[in-house]
Amino acid sequence: MATEEASRPKFDNLPGIDTAPDVYETPELAEDVSTIQASTAISESDYGSDADSAGVSHQRLQPGEARNRFQTSRVDANGVDFSDNAAQRQAYRIYTRHRRRGDIMGDDSDEEQEGFSRKLMRVKQELQELEDEYEQRKRSGDKAQIEERDAKEVMDLISDKVDELYARRRGGAEPLLDRTIQKFTDYKPFAPSSKIAAAIAKQPPLPGSQIQRSQLEHVLNQVAEFDMRITQMESSLGLNGTSLPETSEDSTLPVFTTLQRLEQTLGAIGDASTNNLDGASQQIKRLIEEAEDLKEARLEASRAGTSDDTPTPDQEAKINALYGTLPSIDRLSPILPLVLERLRTLRLVHTSAWQADKLLTELESRQSKQEEEIKKWEEQLELVEEDVKKQEKAMQGNVKVVGDDIKMLEDKIAKLLAEGKQ
Repeated sequence: MATEEASRPKFDNLPGIDTAPDVYETPELAEDVSTIQASTAISESDYGSDADSAGVSHQRLQPGEARNRFQTSRVDANGVDFSDNAAQRQAYRIYTRHRRRGDIMGDDSDEEQEGFSRKLMRVKQELQELEDEYEQRKRSGDKAQIEERDAKEVMDLISDKVDELYARRRGGAEPLLDRTIQKFTDYKPFAPSSKIAAAIAKQPPLPGSQIQRSQLEHVLNQVAEFDMRITQMESSLGLNGTSLPETSEDSTLPVFTTLQRLEQTLGAIGDASTNNLDGASQQIKRLIEEAEDLKEARLEASRAGTSDDTPTPDQEAKINALYGTLPSIDRLSPILPLVLERLRTLRLVHTSAWQADKLLTELESRQSKQEEEIKKWEEQLELVEEDVKKQEKAMQGNVKVVGDDIKMLEDKIAKLLAEGKQ
């Protein structure tokens, strides 16, 4: 029982519910009845012959013509609001430019009347288009669209007339060639380049020139002045060679050595005390005793050596000379670093001068080679100009001969036509 109640629909006990099965019936289709919706149905009166639809045009749309009509329009939509806002809306502007017949030639001038040259160019362009169309029809093989003899004769006649008008307007082939040659002849020769002239004006002076000599003299004067200042400084410091003991008896000691000795003396005096003085006095006494012993040993050695190895006068002179140079070497020791530094500087200057001389020699050789190449180019250009002039003369002669022959042929053709008409 519970299973049967569960299988029943839950709305079965509600009043007013139809429990009968649903039945769907469709009518039979008739020939004059359409099942298409009214919105998509095609009206029978579109292609009818009623009097009401007589003014309706049933031709197909021409998108090409429509595009050409609006092609010249330009729409300015800057800042335009295309939304559905009902507030202030800014409209856009459309600018239309009328196309004229002259647009075929690419001329946008405002002249309403065509000139002779424009008409001539337009006719030549239309003739070229006709020839292209004729060739296309000929290649297609459709003989019904080709009037081979008549169309070709007409195009040849038009082409000859256009060429004749162009030649008459220009005065013929010979004057046209003369004007072209004259135009090339009237060209101004190439002037010197401003950049090359500025580079030549700013280039460094050549070796041995007056400008370089003056610069060298200025540098030498500055070097001499610097050397003189160094000499004055050395003399003020007591480092001059004229103040050496072997050249002057009243010479002063170098400032550096004197200051060093004074510093040592002052240091010894400042550190002096009773204990130090006693120790120093004892050391001095011991040194004096050792010196006396050494002196006696030397005397005994000299006495013993006189009998065996007596030094020669030359050896004694050399030894005395060496002992005499020792004080001068001691006095020259402060200036040795300065002398070495100046010697190194001189060596660097000589090395730089040698490199500069080598570079200048190479530049001179390259410049001479460039001058030779420029001379060769000038000679070749002169030869080319002579050849061009010869060719111009030959061309003028050929044009004149051909023109005379054409005139003679025209006269003969005119006579033959006149005789044929008679």
